[in-house]
This record gives sequence, C-alpha cells and structure tokens, in this order.
Amino acid sequence: MAPAVLPGDWLLVDPTVSRWPRRGTVVVFREPDGDDLAVKRIAAGPGDKVSFADGYLELADDEAWLLSDATTEVTEAAGFGEPIDSRRYGPVPLDLLVGRAWFRYAPLRRLGLIPKTHARSATDG
Repeated sequence: MAPAVLPGDWLLVDPTVSRWPRRGTVVVFREPDGDDLAVKRIAAGPGDKVSFADGYLELADDEAWLLSDATTEVTEAAGFGEPIDSRRYGPVPLDLLVGRAWFRYAPLRRLGLIPKTHARSATDG
C-alpha cells in the first residue's frame, strides 16, 4: 500500500463500519483466498461497474473493488511481484471487511491521518 501505508506503520482501524466506506478510503480486510489481513484502497463500491478479464462486472450491494496504491513497477522493484488486489481475486464481499484504517500512530515521524486519495481507476488495467 506504499506510499500511504508502509511496512512498520501502526494503524488505528475503526471496526464499527457496517457497509463499505467511500471510494478512496483505506480499509483492512481478510483476503478472499486466505485468512491473511490486508490493507487496500477502495477503488469502486456497491453498484459500480469495473473492468475485469474481457468485460465488466457490476458490483453487488455488498461488494467493493480494492486496489493497491503501488504500481506493478514499484512492487516488483521492492521484490514483491505484482500487487495482490481485486484484479487477482475479484470483488471483495462485505463480510471480509475488518474496518476503515484512518490514523497512523507510529512511527512518530509519520504520525497523522491516512490520506483519502483516489486509487487508480477501477477500469485501469
């Protein structure tokens, strides 16, 4: 999730959310293909259309499209390979949402709110 969230950042997460937050919000969720926690940004929410495979998907009322802030070039340069996000595992259902990441409290030099910038468009390849 670089540059918004870096390894070693300590985050406050609001677990009281009962629906997907707005586009651009950073969330913590359980990955659909495992039980690992992940941090991604909401690129599209319920009812939005996103490009996927050779067509488009319309997200259901309980689904969101989550993308990494980092580009493929940045993650490969760091030795991680391609970002793992909705382009790999598709829409993420609401029941996997843990909460909204909203504040970084460590390290102190990075103390502050998590910026709400828009992720790359959900229709970008």
